[in-house]
Amino acid sequence: MMALWDKVESFIKSLFSGNSIAGADLVVWLMILLAAVTLSCLVVFFVTLHFIQRNRHQPLQIIPRRRQSLWKTRQPIPLYVFGQPRRWMAFHTRNMGVVRNALGVTNAEVCSWEQGLTKATERNLFITPPIRGWVLVFGHYLPNPSDDIDAFYAFMRSVSAEVGEVQFFCLDAVVQEHAWVRLIDGNVVRSYVWAEGPLWNEGPTSSAELSLRMHCFDYGFKPEEPENFNEALQEMLEHNVSNLHALAARWSLDPLRVEPKDFASEFGLTGEMDHLQVG
Repeated sequence: MMALWDKVESFIKSLFSGNSIAGADLVVWLMILLAAVTLSCLVVFFVTLHFIQRNRHQPLQIIPRRRQSLWKTRQPIPLYVFGQPRRWMAFHTRNMGVVRNALGVTNAEVCSWEQGLTKATERNLFITPPIRGWVLVFGHYLPNPSDDIDAFYAFMRSVSAEVGEVQFFCLDAVVQEHAWVRLIDGNVVRSYVWAEGPLWNEGPTSSAELSLRMHCFDYGFKPEEPENFNEALQEMLEHNVSNLHALAARWSLDPLRVEPKDFASEFGLTGEMDHLQVG
């Protein structure tokens, strides 16, 4: 390589020194010069190609490190953040706007799941981003079936008629109140509500209830007075409450098993729910 460049340098000096160059020699020198330029171009090309190929295999960092935290990780949402939801709903849809309209949520704004769960302990509801084809809703302002079972029945039918499949779950481990309700297109598929007695029992018992050995009582069943509360009945009620999340997992989703990586988006919606509409 050095010998080639020495010849090129000698040729250039001869041009500027005024010495005559024979025609044959000129052709030879031009060919040498062309070969040198071509070789240099090839070297530059292959070096550039090497760097391009190496960078192509570098992983893309889509989410900035400062925002990764639990988002898109395999860690479940900490219980201290989610808490033990006493009431939640599951909508078989990927459209948060449809859920917002069906629930009559006002002053809606975009929020992260952390912000939404925090506000769900206040007056606001939190509408999650889609999770494997479902949208969950949390909040203390979701209706309590034991307050007015007739109003709750009308509310569930109205919401389901607008969205499609809607599920409702609630539990109170202190007084053993619990409920699981499923409607599709405004029609009751299965419902069971217990609050000091069966308030709503409609539809055939689902296979999930049977496999979990859930206990459901017919209308008219009245437990004994609290001071003589039947121990066996107490165990059956506790069994229902403790297995409610397992039932939710078989029907749709167990909120305590949801992971940030399951969210289709990092952001959901929060807003207020008008209780006048619930009644």
